Amino acid sequence: MSEPTVVDARLDKLEQDNRRLKLTVGALLLVLAAVPLIGAVMPEQIPSLIRAEAFHVVDDNGTTRAAMDTRGIIISGKNGNPLSEMNISGFFYCPESDSGLCRTSMTRNGITLSDENGTPRAFMNASGIFYTDENETLRLGMNVDGIRYFDENGNEVWSTTCAPNCPGGGRLH
Repeated sequence: MSEPTVVDARLDKLEQDNRRLKLTVGALLLVLAAVPLIGAVMPEQIPSLIRAEAFHVVDDNGTTRAAMDTRGIIISGKNGNPLSEMNISGFFYCPESDSGLCRTSMTRNGITLSDENGTPRAFMNASGIFYTDENETLRLGMNVDGIRYFDENGNEVWSTTCAPNCPGGGRLH
């Protein structure tokens, strides 16, 4: 072979190898691009059962904000103190501004509302509905016997059983 023919043959082979390399790289890129698309098109697998001992929801700071386990469900505030809790004993609401004091509870004994100091102020149970003042003195009661209003010393001032002939002429004073 003459020298120009050898150079032409080598150049043709080099060009052919270059075309094959381009086709191979192009096919590889096409396959790599298709793999995520195939995953996106495939239907999502939904498990029929999830088993765990507890579930926790954690915020960006790592503070547990909600937890569910065999004891119940707890929702917590930014500082981690419980805001509300539901467990076998009942349901409890503890505003974050009250330093963990529970203001509302609903248990098998009834519903209790407490003031900002934690003093029970209103109750509703099987016996009726009752309201107390800040000294826990009964001020109002409503049950099957009627409605009764009491003064700050716990003395009955008015009731549906004595009205209109209650002490003081049946007027609330």
